[in-house]
Amino acid sequence: MELPVKLPFSKRRLRPRIVISYLFDYVILIACVVGFYILDSIEPYHQHFSLRNISLQYPYAEHERIPIPVALCISGLFPLALIIIYTLFLDGLFSHHKPQDPVSGKKKLRGPYRWKDRLWELNCGILGLLLAQGLAFVITQVLKNACGKPRPDLIDRCKPREGSVDLIPGLSNSTICTGDPAIIKDGFRSWPSGHSSSSFAGLVYTALWLGGKLHVMDNRGEAWKPLLCLVPLLAATLVAVSRIMDARHHPFDVITGSLLGVASGFVAYRQYFPPLSEAWRKGRAYPIRTWGSEPVGPDYPGAVGPSDSVTALRNSEEERMNPAAASGLSVPPLNPPGPRSSQNLSSANPFTSSHAYPRRPHDHDPDGNWSSSEDDVANGYEMQHGYAMTQNPSLGHHPAHFDTNTAYPPQTQAPMPVGGLHTPFEPTMTQSGYGRPLTDTPARDV
Repeated sequence: MELPVKLPFSKRRLRPRIVISYLFDYVILIACVVGFYILDSIEPYHQHFSLRNISLQYPYAEHERIPIPVALCISGLFPLALIIIYTLFLDGLFSHHKPQDPVSGKKKLRGPYRWKDRLWELNCGILGLLLAQGLAFVITQVLKNACGKPRPDLIDRCKPREGSVDLIPGLSNSTICTGDPAIIKDGFRSWPSGHSSSSFAGLVYTALWLGGKLHVMDNRGEAWKPLLCLVPLLAATLVAVSRIMDARHHPFDVITGSLLGVASGFVAYRQYFPPLSEAWRKGRAYPIRTWGSEPVGPDYPGAVGPSDSVTALRNSEEERMNPAAASGLSVPPLNPPGPRSSQNLSSANPFTSSHAYPRRPHDHDPDGNWSSSEDDVANGYEMQHGYAMTQNPSLGHHPAHFDTNTAYPPQTQAPMPVGGLHTPFEPTMTQSGYGRPLTDTPARDV
């Protein structure tokens, strides 16, 4: 069997290693499904229990409020439909940088993303969702079998023989049960809650995915975006609470199962997508895997205007205070000048110039477009040479001390001390900590 050299979401010829790596992702997901059914057939450990334990004497509910097929539709099929519809038909519809048709001159309605971009986003979105569910199901089933904790309705499932009592001293065990063996078997799988873990895994992943597409952590602060992302979390919570209402799980089982689902959803999302704090990435998936080469930055030769996918958000108030930054001029880096001070200072900030990081020749697109399925998207700035992370107090970054090189460059520089020694920064009448000159007007008593 010969491996394909191209995938639907890329025009480049791919090495077999890359193709195999993505095929291996799907193999792992299939293995999770097979492993779940194997674990489900195994008899779990049966903990001893007391017939006098009130927390185990709830009635067995014949009909669950949310059976497992409905729970899978809520946490699996609904997110899958959302990812497919949004990625193929809505992504880029409201973009502010839509390309123009070369023939008619009209802007393309569907935005800057081509079909191969959408197919790549769809591939990563589905892989992440399936990974979240696979991790949650397998880990939950392993813990259920290993722990064997009784459900709240175990005694009703067990139907103890007449005259059965707890040993004095001691506890009862499953040998006194006369009920349906399959129902009794499931009665020792209380911890952790499978409904809770699978629901939170799929819907936390959906909330993160939706938050990335809506840019919830940008500097615009639109309240409707996080509220919309909270809807999947509310749905997951209702599914988890229904397990307590049906007396299928104890509250501790639901809480720990929910935390397991949250961890699975977060890990699966970060496997294929950047963090929400990097709002300039617009929630676009990581590019195709590469080995032995550094990631490249955002530079799109031939593109008209700034890229709608990686351009940093602008602040009109800051631009008014700093006209140089508003005009696209470079600003000094945060770090003190060192051996790289002779380099272009704009390389310290990958968002001030579209020429900071040149692309490799094989990444060029003759159409002048870019693709998230290629290596020409914003990825891994912290791994670039000469990159200095901007200190952003809103994201929890606080500089340890004042520095002469701040985000707003001073219009006048303080004279170099005698002897050329570097001394700590001290605000003077000609330079302030925020890069604005102070006047020589004497202070007044207020």
